[in-house]
Amino acid sequence: MRKTLTALLLVTVLPAAHADDDYTHELYELYCQACHGAAVSGAPRSFSRDWQPWLKKGLPQMVENAIRGTGNMPAMGTCNECGPQELEDLIRYMSREQ
Repeated sequence: MRKTLTALLLVTVLPAAHADDDYTHELYELYCQACHGAAVSGAPRSFSRDWQPWLKKGLPQMVENAIRGTGNMPAMGTCNECGPQELEDLIRYMSREQ
């Protein structure tokens, strides 16, 4: 029951708490859009429900996966200028539904 409530909280609150600033949008266009915009190579599609299974893992785990790389995603998503906060902002940005 607790895991279900936590997952529900993440799915409903996390997208609303996204970082939606010009810098995050610019980073998204430079480093994320090519794969996440078209859901290439198993990447969750930006601004869609594709993120729901990933959000259940929790934001800290998602940031760690982005830092190290996971599956077909390279470490840091090839964003050498990104740190953990920028990656978190990008995850929040991409995982919101439109």
